[in-house]
Amino acid sequence: MEQCRTGTEEYTEGLAWGLNRVGIQVLGLGQKGQAILPNRPCLGMEFRHKRSPWEKWWWENVGILSSFKGVSLVHIPYMMHPPKRLSVPTVVTVHDLIPYRLQAYHGRWRERLYFSQIRKYLPYATHIVAISQSTYRDIADFFPQLVPNVTVIANGVHPDYFHPVAVEQMERLTASYGLSKRPRLLYVGGYDPRKNLRTLLLACQKIFSRMRDGELVLVGALNHEPTMKMVVELGLADRVILTPYLLRNQVVGLYQASDVFVYPSMYEGFGLPPAQSLAMGVPVIASDIPAVSEVVGDSGLLVSPNNVDEWVEIITRVIQTPALAQKMVARGRARAEDFSWENIAEHYQKLYRRVARI
Repeated sequence: MEQCRTGTEEYTEGLAWGLNRVGIQVLGLGQKGQAILPNRPCLGMEFRHKRSPWEKWWWENVGILSSFKGVSLVHIPYMMHPPKRLSVPTVVTVHDLIPYRLQAYHGRWRERLYFSQIRKYLPYATHIVAISQSTYRDIADFFPQLVPNVTVIANGVHPDYFHPVAVEQMERLTASYGLSKRPRLLYVGGYDPRKNLRTLLLACQKIFSRMRDGELVLVGALNHEPTMKMVVELGLADRVILTPYLLRNQVVGLYQASDVFVYPSMYEGFGLPPAQSLAMGVPVIASDIPAVSEVVGDSGLLVSPNNVDEWVEIITRVIQTPALAQKMVARGRARAEDFSWENIAEHYQKLYRRVARI
């Protein structure tokens, strides 16, 4: 049975799926024994169990060193390169530099130590992929010596987001969460401060005060206490629904059941949920920040992250102007093709051949 994944696991699975489509043989995923079987759901990729910090450290620093025999290239889909240059070329993906860019995310001593090791070991990589121009600029700021070995290749959207689920399945899903009001706004993502949910909730408070109907669905953590407290304080308890982490097909169903997708984040490395929404044919209203504007372009509407009144005005306009919403849907679907994993994998194929000289 499919289970929810972390963002890195979603990226890894999507990339492996795309690489198989363009003819690149992927011999394994993750730790020994997690081999790809393309005829099985999720490519045969095992789901990650909760590892201790020690297990994680051992794999990244020791275990991986004996796991690349018989391959032409090792692709590490996160920033932590092993503590030495390997005998085969390595490609490392940098999704974002949040721990370096945002002081609030420096964390405890253990996190500080981990990210100091990243700074020390990342130069051992043969090549680095930044998933956006925004992340590329962050690399240039924090690791300027690495810039000559960095290529920008966008993140991809899983093929499931290009295909709606059955109407009956969607209706069962909405009924299970008591969703009945329209228009329906959808947010998919985390709840930490940079996600800026307070601005979205303040905007919804004003919007819903003018409407007899309408609701906001927040996908990500059912019992997130700070968010629930804010919802109650703003008098939105009957208009805002929080869901737990969902399976991919359930998220697809909620996109399909929504009228507008809203994404108020203040910092991202890419902005995958807006890309998923474009693929699903849902109008996107998102923060005008570098990484997200790269994804959305002119296919959605971009708003100053902290301008509540602007969020109110733009959301209301899209809700009340069906022609505008339909125009956004058409542009979004066309834009989303750029993020199909088949297209993205072709860029990786060219990079791998250049790096491995094959």
